[in-house]
Amino acid sequence: MPTNAISCTRFIFFVFAALFAALPASAHYIWIEQDGSHQSRLFFGEYQEGEREKSPGRLDEIKKPQAWTIEAGGKRKALEVTRRADHFDLGVIRHGASTVIAEERGYEVKDWSKNGHGVVKPMFYARYSSFEVKAPGKPELGLDILPESTNGSASRTFTVYFHNSPLVKATIKIHGPNLSTQEQTTDENGKATISTGSAGQYVLEVIHRETQPGEFEGKNYEAVRHRATLTFILPASGK
Repeated sequence: MPTNAISCTRFIFFVFAALFAALPASAHYIWIEQDGSHQSRLFFGEYQEGEREKSPGRLDEIKKPQAWTIEAGGKRKALEVTRRADHFDLGVIRHGASTVIAEERGYEVKDWSKNGHGVVKPMFYARYSSFEVKAPGKPELGLDILPESTNGSASRTFTVYFHNSPLVKATIKIHGPNLSTQEQTTDENGKATISTGSAGQYVLEVIHRETQPGEFEGKNYEAVRHRATLTFILPASGK
């Protein structure tokens, strides 16, 4: 290859590398996973991209996450949260079927004006729920996605709540086991129905921008950008 062509190729590579490095964390979120031994972990990144941030590194942007299980009767039980290399360890969850929730309220104010978000205070929420839901629970987070009771069909209905009220016309992104993504919009009752054809882990994601100016750690913001996820596993025998 001619020297000029090599130089041009290198220049283009570095330009694109710089552009990607400059992209904000506006696409990032937190989500909870639970393995077969009921060990729960909180991740930060983009599930559908297979991206899990590490520490030292961008995982450290999540400064003080809190997590709880929802026990029988709706009582919260706080979990110990331990920072690991690529996640936060939430421990082994008793009985394995308890709902697990987490939130990060200490994320610093960001100027994402170039991406159309403005100067915002990001807020992150996550919920892990057993696939078999006998009865709908109640919202526990500022922005929350709750599964409805299951009826044995391939369709599942979820309700999005913002400050305990159903969120109308919210866009839900559904990241499936094969990392494909579909979208649904909530109706006038904050509900959306999705199709769960393949067995495996699903991560649902929703964003809501609240025009509420304020100040956090000495920095002013013009809105709060709430982002929530719900994780559940569809068993191989599920229909």
